[in-house]
Amino acid sequence: MSTGTSYLAAWRPGTGAQWWVTGWNYNDFKAKDLTYFNQGLRLVCLRVQDDGTFTGVWHPGAGAQWWVTGSSLNDFKAQDQTYFNQGLRLVDIQVRNGKFTGVWRPGSGAQWWVTGYNYNDFKAKDLTYFNEGLRLVCLRVEDDGNFTGVWHPGAGAQWWVTGYDYNTFRNQDKTYFNEGLRLTDIEVHNGKFTAVWRPGSGAQWWNFGDDYEMVTGWDHTYFSQGLRLLKVFTYPGSCDTQCLNQVVMPTGSYNYGITKTPEHCPGLPGTCGNPAPGDVVYYRWPCITFDGSARYGRMSALTYSDAGLFTLPFSDTAVKQHGTWLYSPGSWHHAIDFSRDDTASFPVHPAAPGKVIFIGWDAWSGNTMIISHDSGGVTDAFRTIYMHLRNGPTHDADQAWNVTVPGLGAPLQAQYESYLTNTGCPKGGPYNPKPQFWGTDADKIDMSLLGQHVTPSQVVAHAGCTGPGGCGCTNSQPNFSWGGGVNTHLHIFHARRDPADNEWYFIDPYGIYAPGGSCYPAFNTPITTSCARYPVAWKGGKAQYP
Repeated sequence: MSTGTSYLAAWRPGTGAQWWVTGWNYNDFKAKDLTYFNQGLRLVCLRVQDDGTFTGVWHPGAGAQWWVTGSSLNDFKAQDQTYFNQGLRLVDIQVRNGKFTGVWRPGSGAQWWVTGYNYNDFKAKDLTYFNEGLRLVCLRVEDDGNFTGVWHPGAGAQWWVTGYDYNTFRNQDKTYFNEGLRLTDIEVHNGKFTAVWRPGSGAQWWNFGDDYEMVTGWDHTYFSQGLRLLKVFTYPGSCDTQCLNQVVMPTGSYNYGITKTPEHCPGLPGTCGNPAPGDVVYYRWPCITFDGSARYGRMSALTYSDAGLFTLPFSDTAVKQHGTWLYSPGSWHHAIDFSRDDTASFPVHPAAPGKVIFIGWDAWSGNTMIISHDSGGVTDAFRTIYMHLRNGPTHDADQAWNVTVPGLGAPLQAQYESYLTNTGCPKGGPYNPKPQFWGTDADKIDMSLLGQHVTPSQVVAHAGCTGPGGCGCTNSQPNFSWGGGVNTHLHIFHARRDPADNEWYFIDPYGIYAPGGSCYPAFNTPITTSCARYPVAWKGGKAQYP
């Protein structure tokens, strides 16, 4: 397994531009720094990662700036003395494998820094400097567990901690925040946090355990709220690289429109009025496209504090999970597919208590049911969308010919017509539907369920292969030939209403957003994996039977 890089980052109020990069080699980083310098930006954070690449953050600034990397202790001390005499002060430092990295900016007054101190000696030194009117501006834990720190003139309170686990650290930060202190430096080693707090005001946010895509999503969100990235710290994660950074499609988009009805609305159910023919409700991929090019995860849709409410939408233990957020790397699905190895149908249950707001034929996905779910005191907070269901052979064949076929282009139309004919439902009849493809009248959906409240203990439909999106019988390649296989399965979307814009966005109830297979735990297994970077929406924190 190749594990990916995880990020710890902190944001504080700020104005103007901000840029940051990560994973850049020395020459590219040096060139980028020069570009930003000429644009009036200055380094505020510099890190060398375990693979030797660089991470940096730039804020607006003026005057000189110098930085070095890979220096020995003696060379670094000599360089620091030279810069000090030129009116520059050390503002960031890192020690890695005995080599020093540092950044200097204009400053005045005293400056002291130490390296290689054990905890007790460092604590004593900090107390001495504090009493002399100096305050920590940079604190680092070295490879061997010793400490490096930099002090500048300052006043007021100062606190620092090291070796705290996540929950203890979070509680300590909350305490200091309420006392008027804000984080000024932060890092994590082997799950243990080190940080410095100084007097401050206004908002503060920090996130731990993000992959690159997630931290950029948060950074975009916080930037729009008037916050700027203060510190970013990279460390080796424990999630396989193939499971990370796959919420956002790099090209294209995925917005699925389902027929609007008096009950099925973009807003609360039953508020549509009388929709016009062709009106749809859109369910969208969770992304923000910025300036037409940059793409960010839509964090307001992807993150929430609701207690898990979903269970598996079936009770048949022979059903297995196949496609998840991605079918495979680079092939987005935005849903979950469930099927049996023997391709048999199975009863479908609501994934959570809710109200049925749509039952109808979708031109691509066949028989579709949508259930609205309340959560956390919010009406219609989530929806589940069940596709490829069965609703009686005659009904389904008629819908296929009369609704779907006229809207298909080449080569899909001919392929789908061939499928319909070969499975016993030729155009105009007479129909002699093959049960393995079309089921029987016993599979019909009870249409009286529309507008009714349902629970996971109920059966509301049966899995099928209706619609060209469900049959596995069409392909955009003209030379494609259907092999005759049965593709009975349930395709289920989980969607959340984003309170930021009141639109619907797809979510992964596992909080993993990755291809299937090893990225996802087995049924009835607690989702404690580090790959679950986003909220887990399964009841009890695991995909369990109703």
